[in-house]
Amino acid sequence: MNFFKSRFFILCLVAAIVLTLIPTLIAAFGGTDLLRSALGTVAKPFTMCGSGIANAFNGFVEIFTQYDELKEENAALREELEALKEKEYNEELLREQNAWLRDYINLCNEHPEFVFTDASVIAREAGNYSTVLTLNKGSAHGVKRNMPVLTSKGLLGYVSELGLDWCRVTTVIEPSSSVGVYTDRDGQLGVLEGDSQLKQNGLCRMSYIGGEGNVGIGDRVYTAGGKDSLYPSGLLIGTVSSVDIDEVTGEMVAEITPAVDFGALESVRNVMLISGIERDTGE
Repeated sequence: MNFFKSRFFILCLVAAIVLTLIPTLIAAFGGTDLLRSALGTVAKPFTMCGSGIANAFNGFVEIFTQYDELKEENAALREELEALKEKEYNEELLREQNAWLRDYINLCNEHPEFVFTDASVIAREAGNYSTVLTLNKGSAHGVKRNMPVLTSKGLLGYVSELGLDWCRVTTVIEPSSSVGVYTDRDGQLGVLEGDSQLKQNGLCRMSYIGGEGNVGIGDRVYTAGGKDSLYPSGLLIGTVSSVDIDEVTGEMVAEITPAVDFGALESVRNVMLISGIERDTGE
């Protein structure tokens, strides 16, 4: 833009204007065609220069006008994109809520003897296998310590800490966890325990296997229940993934892959607490 402020540009512009006006003035006062033609010839380069400058200026104006139009168009496109993203997010949220509702209904139908309280995960222990979760329900919502906690896949753990509007859940793969279990194929009894080594891979173990030790890979493992158990009978824990003999005790032990994928707990947003059991009256 400094070119338009230079002396050369100003001189050319003034000369072009003057030389363009002189023939017109001469003709008005009776000047000859010859003089008019000569002056026109002299003024032609300056006239062309002025026209070129005018055209260039018009081109600049057109460019800036198009730039403003493009800015407005880009802004409108950004708003449209944000609206589409928000719509997609809302649709995904709706799909998750519908899936959760179906899981909740299915679990209620599967265990009509239980009274469930739903809760959402609001925090989790850092690490590859989060084994302690914080929920958004507490004593103010009727939650009590030691209540079993489930997902739609199976048993998650139990309420180990309690606040007014929150509670923490310790999962079945924690070393401090222990629960009586049985297998579905042969009703084999045992004890499911958390193990610090297996925990790193999201697994746990079944030990104290009594009787003939008839446990095989693929057997499904359920809570056995009992008077002193934290869990009622019949809750799915997982599947036997390997069977071995303990080198120290010489007893059979089984490695259990939980039904809940503890390597993907970040995707678990909702859980269910068993807040009561409706006893069968026999009627």
